[in-house]
Amino acid sequence: MTGTTVVGLALFLCFLRLSWTYPAGSDGADQALQAWDVLHGNWLLRGWTIADVTYYTTEIPQYMLVELIKGLGPDVEHIAAASTYTLLLLAAGLLARGRSTGREGLIRFAVAAGIMIAPQFGNATHLLLSQPDHLGTQLPLLLAFLLLDRAPRRWYVPVAVGAILTLVVIADQIAMLTAAVPIAIVCGARALLGVVRRKSLASQWYELSLVAVAVLSYAVAKLAVRLIIDLHGYHLLPLATKRTPTAYLGQHIVLAVDGILNVFAADFLHLSKYSLLGPSLGGLPMAAGIALAAVHLVGVALAVWGFFRAFRYFFDPSDLVSPVLATALVVNVAAYVLSVAPVTLFDTREIVAVLPFGAVLAGRMVPGTLTRLPRRLKPALALVSVGVLACYVAGLGYGTAHRPVADFDQAIVPWLEAHHLTTGLGTYFEANLITMDSGGRVAVRTVSWQFTRDVPRRYESKADWYDPRQSYANFIVTNTADNTQLPNGSPRRNSLIPLPAIAALHAGPPAHVYHYKTFTIMVWNHNLLDDLGSSRTSLPGRIPCYVQCT
Repeated sequence: MTGTTVVGLALFLCFLRLSWTYPAGSDGADQALQAWDVLHGNWLLRGWTIADVTYYTTEIPQYMLVELIKGLGPDVEHIAAASTYTLLLLAAGLLARGRSTGREGLIRFAVAAGIMIAPQFGNATHLLLSQPDHLGTQLPLLLAFLLLDRAPRRWYVPVAVGAILTLVVIADQIAMLTAAVPIAIVCGARALLGVVRRKSLASQWYELSLVAVAVLSYAVAKLAVRLIIDLHGYHLLPLATKRTPTAYLGQHIVLAVDGILNVFAADFLHLSKYSLLGPSLGGLPMAAGIALAAVHLVGVALAVWGFFRAFRYFFDPSDLVSPVLATALVVNVAAYVLSVAPVTLFDTREIVAVLPFGAVLAGRMVPGTLTRLPRRLKPALALVSVGVLACYVAGLGYGTAHRPVADFDQAIVPWLEAHHLTTGLGTYFEANLITMDSGGRVAVRTVSWQFTRDVPRRYESKADWYDPRQSYANFIVTNTADNTQLPNGSPRRNSLIPLPAIAALHAGPPAHVYHYKTFTIMVWNHNLLDDLGSSRTSLPGRIPCYVQCT
């Protein structure tokens, strides 16, 4: 236990350092501000409009704990991300070990943990060690799977699993795809097979109970969310459930494969000079990057091997977890490919469970097979395994050696405070992020910028922010750095507020216009909230985007 604690602490420090190499994002700032509001007594997040994923029972409590210690600031996002990934890695290792002990248990743990130990520098760091994007959802689910794997067949196990599923689904409905539906499929199939073999329903009570709690978890979670809303808590935006046109299926499959390679640190397809993984933006030199990605293909191969072997245990009463995890991967990836979600590599966040689940399956399935190899091959296998793990650790070391990177909007905070500008308007990309960076001393509110009438944006925002009786917003800030191009000429995300949209406020010309670094700050002598329309919208308005806008 002491050894695991020491390893966990060392990994946390490494992952924290690696997290700091990627700037904090506006999505994580949303949860930081919501957690801060809960800490100050708004338990149901009254007045908030939240996207289709709330993190209300997962990351928000975690953010609250970090903020109790550190206060509100950009480090909250990094500390939470590093602790989540550390615990997820350890949970995956424990689940991969199963009931094995001694050397075999250690090997199983090392296989799973080794696959996850070195996130690829760049986009994978963003997905795995930054703002909440479905990865933290998998941590309580792994704990539920540990309970299914280790606990005896007693009545309290389905009850406990159902309670965990309900809490997680309240926060993130993707848990239906990665846990509830797979449990229902596997346990339902086992119960059906028992009926076909003329076994009594009473003998199938455990499997039937798990099917029941998997179904009930969704119903109870929906009721809980409905109750929160009825008690004047947060308002939830609807979940997008459109099916993709058939013509896009091929493109979505390619994006899914690219994304899976990316989260497994085996993405050699995007190692161009100016990519997120390339040397011009801090990545490894091309040759080293390709070599390290190729070594990580070993982890991908082990996960694929474990995935297919897991289906051999679909009806085996000795192992429920392995086929559930394998089924979860099928359900999650299939739903992703068939949806409208895949647009860019960043959208891999919808299937990020493939990493911990794949690592667990590799650890549970592969070592037992390898032990049956001829004895003369085992020393070579051990040598190769140590070499691969050493490369993974070296990749982690390379990432942690980079300097911390502040988010793009952090630089404006001291300037705004020095000029006594405390409340203003901006875009989603800057607003909550600046507010978090300042510890709440400066507040920037996101607006739906339109050419006809600007209105408050009803997305990850709170209604009373826009009440002119409670707030006095007298400036607009825009970061023109978001309007630059990458060195290869391709455009970056553009969050520059169009001038016609600013004119649509009908506030007249600003009294002062300041330029500071990459920021433009326009100041008026009256409350701009009086000039906003009253019909709030979840759409961003006419903000130009070259990638999918949030």
